[in-house]
Amino acid sequence: MVLAALNDDKPAFDKIWRWTRNNLSVRKDNLLAWLWGRRQNGEWKVIDYNNATDGDILVAFALLRAQKKWGTGSYEAEALEIIKAIRKEVAFNWQGRIVLLPGYFGFAVKDGAVINPSYFVFPAYKLFAEVDDKSFWEKVYGDAKFFLSRAAFSSHRLPSDWVSLGHSDFSMSKERSVNFGYEAIRVPLYLSMEETPQFPDGIKALPSIYKKNGYVPLWVRLTDGAVSSQQAPAGFYAVYSVVAKKNHDEALAKELFEKAKEKLLGEKDDYYSFTLYLLAKGDRAD
Repeated sequence: MVLAALNDDKPAFDKIWRWTRNNLSVRKDNLLAWLWGRRQNGEWKVIDYNNATDGDILVAFALLRAQKKWGTGSYEAEALEIIKAIRKEVAFNWQGRIVLLPGYFGFAVKDGAVINPSYFVFPAYKLFAEVDDKSFWEKVYGDAKFFLSRAAFSSHRLPSDWVSLGHSDFSMSKERSVNFGYEAIRVPLYLSMEETPQFPDGIKALPSIYKKNGYVPLWVRLTDGAVSSQQAPAGFYAVYSVVAKKNHDEALAKELFEKAKEKLLGEKDDYYSFTLYLLAKGDRAD
């Protein structure tokens, strides 16, 4: 939906939203079920009724973008139903700071929570503040920036895919991931979508990892700073390209994006890589 709005494709947007509403909007609280697929009996239905908060955020964000772009229909009203549900159902208070849990169930733990920095969709928070509880969303935005500043692990000063909030500590989630990898690659992507992006030092230095190793690694292990010997897919290259571009290194940005386009040829079934690539491409504005 975000990509359809970005590319001014209203028919595709409406078709995707209609399918989402008909198939995933099955919870009583207006959050969306996160997992849909083929059950053991052969039926295609919801498999897991828990929500994925980043999905809810992106759907509402896309609806508000659609309202601004096309100015028709009930996009904003439908977005508000989801936004209010996010505010009511997944907001978690940690030491006076508000963070959105990754899902309704399974992330609040004894004395704290497990959070995912790649769920911080900063431009969405700003749009939500325009149509819903302004003070709440401004606090979520500011507190997310705080959490991201704290999630600067190892000498690379990068966020891990998952972070544990304890009674008084803030650490990588060793049970889930201590890598800057599959999840955390979205952190620089969402930061870059802001009108005037401000990258933390570790994110700003991402292109130097490429320069040092000659490739974009699949992950950086933040317990010891080691990098994967396996190259990341095209979408990661595209995100690194956006960081380089926002840092005004045009030559490196072009080099990384060209490599991303080349790698896509061998990744025709990699939905995630294509999505990262297309979102990064849409943000390049060149």
